[in-house]
Amino acid sequence: MPNLLLTGYEGSWDAITTAIGMQLLPRLEMLGSDLFFSPSMPCPKEVVPVIFANGQCALHQSSAPRFVFVLAGQAQMLVNSRWLSLPKGHGAFLPEGVNCVPYVWVGEQPTLCDWLWFSIHPFGVVTVRAQLTLTAHYQSPSFAVADRRLTDLFQAWRWGQTNSHAHKIASKGLLCAFFALLMRSAPLITQEPVQLPENRCLPTPLQDALQFLHTCYDKPLCLQELAQACGVTPAYLCRLFRRYLGITPWKYLGRLRLHFAERLLGVRTQLRDNHPEPQQVQRHDGKEQSLLSLHP
Repeated sequence: MPNLLLTGYEGSWDAITTAIGMQLLPRLEMLGSDLFFSPSMPCPKEVVPVIFANGQCALHQSSAPRFVFVLAGQAQMLVNSRWLSLPKGHGAFLPEGVNCVPYVWVGEQPTLCDWLWFSIHPFGVVTVRAQLTLTAHYQSPSFAVADRRLTDLFQAWRWGQTNSHAHKIASKGLLCAFFALLMRSAPLITQEPVQLPENRCLPTPLQDALQFLHTCYDKPLCLQELAQACGVTPAYLCRLFRRYLGITPWKYLGRLRLHFAERLLGVRTQLRDNHPEPQQVQRHDGKEQSLLSLHP
């Protein structure tokens, strides 16, 4: 089965945020955290993974925790060798490190599905929309929102899941705040999830600088402005970059801009390949003629 880019409105950030507001949040308000804890079942013997064009069955073992939510159809997946069937309006939480085969089928053909994937990283959240049809698998570009408030909300929610004294209403409120903040955010668009340096051991001013750069990489910036946003002097910020990353802030920003330029160019190239502009047409006499020379 071929992997194709999800184009048009359905693959846009506007469509994703509309789905969050119109479908995910109402279900979350109704069910709370239970929305993402659908029960799994033993793996049936007749389960078959969906094989993509490159011969892979898309086994995922992510280092980041993830939420999934089904917008339409029915998603069938394997999670740690157990079968999880999610109908429309249901979701799942996949902790980091779990083995996941996101597409399997039981019966004569795969079930169609349209769903959202949210990966939580130290810098924020990466969101992807994917659709499985009978003929192809479609996936939108990755939308990365660099906002550590999202990570903090997720961590607070996750702490509540391990604390028997946590209130369910508070837990639901944290998730509602998480998705409401996400849908109001302006993402970075890339074909691959944004990767920030591992920042658990980085000083807070450097973490703030990285978040600032990943959020505002496409805007004119000066060192003074960056340092002021992090609460330190420009000289001190430069020392932090050199000490922990081995690079100056501007070289880091230049590489970041180049990274996103390459990713966006890849997206546009694939869009052009999937929907090429007609350059020539075939005339009735068998000769090709440029569209530029045609008149109404």
